[in-house]
Amino acid sequence: MKKNCKRHLALVAGMVLVGLMAWVVVGEQIETGTEGMVATAHQLASDAGAEILAAGGNAVDAAVAAAFAITVVEPNASSLGGEGFMLLSLADGRDIAIDYRSVAPGRITHEDDNDDPRYGPESTCVPGVVAGLALALEEYGTMALADVMAPAIKLARDGFPLDEVLKTRISDAYEWMSVDPIASAIYLPDGLIPETGTIIVQSDLANALELIALNGPSVFYRGEIALAIAEATEDFLSYSDLQRYAAIIRTPVLSEYRGYEVIGTPPNVAGITVAEALNIIDNFDFSGYTWSDPQAIHVIAEALKLASADRLPYDADPDFFDVPLDGLLSEEYASARASLIDLNAALMPTRSVPAGDPYLYMGVGEPVAIADEIYSPSTTQLSILDKAGNAVSITQTLSDFWGARVMVPGYGFFINDELHNFNNFNPDNLTDVNVHEPFKRPRTVIAPTIVRDPEGEVFLVVGTPGAGYIPSTVVEMIVNVIDFGMALEDAIRAPKFCSRVSYKELRLEGGYPQETLDALAALGHTVKTYGEMNSTFGGINAILVEDGVMTGVGSFRRDGGAATP
Repeated sequence: MKKNCKRHLALVAGMVLVGLMAWVVVGEQIETGTEGMVATAHQLASDAGAEILAAGGNAVDAAVAAAFAITVVEPNASSLGGEGFMLLSLADGRDIAIDYRSVAPGRITHEDDNDDPRYGPESTCVPGVVAGLALALEEYGTMALADVMAPAIKLARDGFPLDEVLKTRISDAYEWMSVDPIASAIYLPDGLIPETGTIIVQSDLANALELIALNGPSVFYRGEIALAIAEATEDFLSYSDLQRYAAIIRTPVLSEYRGYEVIGTPPNVAGITVAEALNIIDNFDFSGYTWSDPQAIHVIAEALKLASADRLPYDADPDFFDVPLDGLLSEEYASARASLIDLNAALMPTRSVPAGDPYLYMGVGEPVAIADEIYSPSTTQLSILDKAGNAVSITQTLSDFWGARVMVPGYGFFINDELHNFNNFNPDNLTDVNVHEPFKRPRTVIAPTIVRDPEGEVFLVVGTPGAGYIPSTVVEMIVNVIDFGMALEDAIRAPKFCSRVSYKELRLEGGYPQETLDALAALGHTVKTYGEMNSTFGGINAILVEDGVMTGVGSFRRDGGAATP
């Protein structure tokens, strides 16, 4: 258990704490039940997962079904050509992380660094979605691949009604999509942005899904689809690159917050950032505070700055860099980082926020290197729980919306543009841990998370898209439900903020009281506000369990959906 070293926060004089305001609920975004739950970014993907649960499948079966379905109904944010990370907490006590992140092609060199285009064939990495989902099903599922893929195939073959969210993404992509004959034939019928409700049919994607369902992932990585990917990327991703790809089973990051166990993703995604931030916050007492209290926001924001400062030099592909996990996650290190937080003044929101030295808490010392990161918002979250207590949290992504803007002809899916998530080689910073190397996984900030209560039962399954905003949003969700005792829908609807070492301001979603904003400014934060319920701040899809009842909520900011079997 953690040491009892809480620091009590002082109320800002004259501050009025306000209750959670009301928002309008849209669609079937909230469900309750006891037999299982699926929450994703699209109602039809949630329905696909629930259908598998109803047929007797477990949470992994349902997760794989929903994950394939989301590639059909949210093609701008998830694709067979994308990547992801899956976190599992199984009823038998095992915790597993499945890394199906994309990898750099074998041809990449440092000389390519400064020439990387943002889009196009030379922005791509070898995709991992098909390998990762197939591995999860083979190792931890109970059903056949063809059975769990059937809902996705049907959605692609028969079509689904266009929703407002996807219509907006198509509209945003009109300039480049209109000159792409393959993509425009699907998403711009007659050269026009389709109306909401238009049935989107993806026959080529249905064919690709059927090939995978019948032949397994080998057809994607060593068969005809692999050859098509190599051709579509002009051999930037070679056939041999695809042949050698493998998803990896890894050990999750485990940490404790207020007596709850937090299960997070291992490097090189943001699970350690979430864990470190929570470890720092755990040194402060939030008793009597609410989501809108400026002192609570201040502490969380400062903790996130400190944790993100440590992410840059220490979080990288663990197959290429020995990440100092034990130091980063130690209570003593968190206490040392917490001591840098001044309750009366913000840390400077620039690079002057120092990275710490976790090696000192492992008995060794190492140099610190700092480098920038590039983030993009095209990501999706799936949360699944079955009646036996098996929980799955998945985040999948293309990096940018529509990825590299390269569709694989004849197979109907886009390839990711993950290559820009590496840092450019800098001869003055030879210790940068996130530079290009052949077959290396780029660093990103996805953070699917599962929380167990003090009795060891699954309590919260959570995650979000939102690029660099992801760690802040996940941390705030955990604080909202544990510290502030908020119901799941209120915790999701409550305004969010983003704090990072690389930002010059504290970015807050609309909906905070003016008194809160004024108090934060008085503490030295540069306050920047956005509109209410802004999709920039993520699209949380989550499940909360209380007294045996599961509540599932699909994103209010991106029109997600929840479903029960």
